[in-house]
Amino acid sequence: MGVELATDKAGFHEMDEVNFSDSELVYHVKNALQSVPLGHSDSYDQLIGLLHHTERRAPDEVALFVTSLKALSGAVSCIDMVHHKSLLSLIFGMSLWNYGPDVMDALLELILALAVSSGNYLDCCLDMLVSNFMPPWSFIDLLKQPRGIARKDQVLSRVHSTLKDIADLVPLSPSRLVPIVIQRMPNVFTKEPLIVVYVENMLRLESGLIRELVGNMMLVALMDRLVDLDVEIAWEEILQDDFSKGIFEMELEDMEEPADDGESDVGELHRGSSSRKSLGRNLIAEKLDSLMVLTFEHLESCEAGGRLVEVFETLMLSFQTTVLNAFKSKFAQFVMYYACALDPENCGVRFARMLSDSFVCSTSPPLSRMSAVAYLASYLSRGKFLTASFVANILERLVVWCLDYCKIHDGDINPKAHRVFYSGCQAIMYVLCFRMRSMMNVPNLRSQLLLLPLETILKHPLSPLKVCLPSIVEEFLRQAKAARLFTVSETFIFSDLLESELSRAFGGIDRLDMFFPFDPCLLKKCDRYIRPNFVYWSMVRTTYDDDEEEEDSSDGEHGEDYEYSHPDDVMMARSYDGCDDLDLDEFDHSMNKMSITPKNSLYYRFGDELKMQMPSRIRPSTSPESL
Repeated sequence: MGVELATDKAGFHEMDEVNFSDSELVYHVKNALQSVPLGHSDSYDQLIGLLHHTERRAPDEVALFVTSLKALSGAVSCIDMVHHKSLLSLIFGMSLWNYGPDVMDALLELILALAVSSGNYLDCCLDMLVSNFMPPWSFIDLLKQPRGIARKDQVLSRVHSTLKDIADLVPLSPSRLVPIVIQRMPNVFTKEPLIVVYVENMLRLESGLIRELVGNMMLVALMDRLVDLDVEIAWEEILQDDFSKGIFEMELEDMEEPADDGESDVGELHRGSSSRKSLGRNLIAEKLDSLMVLTFEHLESCEAGGRLVEVFETLMLSFQTTVLNAFKSKFAQFVMYYACALDPENCGVRFARMLSDSFVCSTSPPLSRMSAVAYLASYLSRGKFLTASFVANILERLVVWCLDYCKIHDGDINPKAHRVFYSGCQAIMYVLCFRMRSMMNVPNLRSQLLLLPLETILKHPLSPLKVCLPSIVEEFLRQAKAARLFTVSETFIFSDLLESELSRAFGGIDRLDMFFPFDPCLLKKCDRYIRPNFVYWSMVRTTYDDDEEEEDSSDGEHGEDYEYSHPDDVMMARSYDGCDDLDLDEFDHSMNKMSITPKNSLYYRFGDELKMQMPSRIRPSTSPESL
């Protein structure tokens, strides 16, 4: 296929000594190509030797190389896939990263000429361009330097410009490009700098000149890869807890433990920091973190360009087909969360309605419906950007569905048969644990909440209070009692709720009873984007807080009260302790006290009194493997 190095050098000098004009060089190259089928390959071998020259070229040699590439561009009609296989292999194997701007331009001119000359070369040309999305491994350290950044811009701007030129001349090329990009996408074990550069190019395609032709599939492929990375992170590998004491820590336990400020990095906590530090050393998690940040920044650019709603529709379809049913997903769903935070009025509302539609759809599989309502409950509870009135309206829809279910089902407790119903009931109570006070403080929402037939549902023979997670049930009942939500509160037991097999039964093997997908995000870089838009449990003011404050006041203790004010809805003003004035790094410590996700052992005793707190560890949604 090739020629010996000595022959290469001889051919190189022979051509170097001849002074060809451009047209004469094109003629010479054509003649060399046409001679090969006739059995005369000397000139062809000389040409191969010239192109295959691997040593550092002198300026005159670079000029000859550029001229030869341009001559080949004028002779593409003479190139044959069979007889010139070695030449084509050499061309398609060239890396733009190894050359200067003049060579890049000449090489891409040849690639463009090949792509439009025959459909036989189109896929190879596109594959060559996509292969240049990533630099050779030797360039990785160089990318951190100014000259490496300049080279990256030189290469990628030319690659994407050429892809656009091919798309203009070959209208079907984008449909051929998409599978090539997806097939060449680095796997989850690729080094982080390479996969990051590749995803940058995918997002550049999504927002570039041919986005209408390829953009949707770039987003879908990216979400698929985020989920792939996500499910590779096994919690048993990165959490060092003593599971004999229960999976999750209690808020009181976290608050009582002193923080070690001596050697902790920013954002790393005492007991909670073991999770974060271990996760930080997880290479898969680091890649996922970097790619999530890239995606967040891309969403910001889409929002600035007025494209976010369009992009969100694609993301939502991907979420429904991939993320929604990926029960081990811990972080990928925060792409949706951040998009909603950027545009609450459109994306935020659309996401919640899609989830509620999915839950009430009787034709959907039960697991999908349970997953949807788990996402919905977590989203309504955590989204600082959601108004109390909107949350109340979505809650009303869930309550109506649960009431209708009660009317047509009159049997006894059966966690498996009625698992969708129990998941709906648990979602309602979960959201109210976060939002009850914000609703009770506003007259019209208070009336709306008091008119909901919650008591009818909870007292139904299906007994959701006996099946749903005790930690959620008890917190809900405690707040409901303080708010006088029920007319006859004595009919409910407000304490001594122990976890039984019932909640585990309705949760199934995937433990959807313990699935809270928007628990605080452990990824350190992502946290900076999510945190300002996120409601942590430590920020929530419950309906019984005033009673506890009165008790503290009677003991002579007065604590400063902070309140969070939602810019669009005054009814949110009294729901959360404010923390907007806190430094972001200082606020990292509070993240250890924010999750409502329950632990296996849900009770502990002080003296003779059984007390229960909302769980607070920064612990993501669980999966069968982690249990």
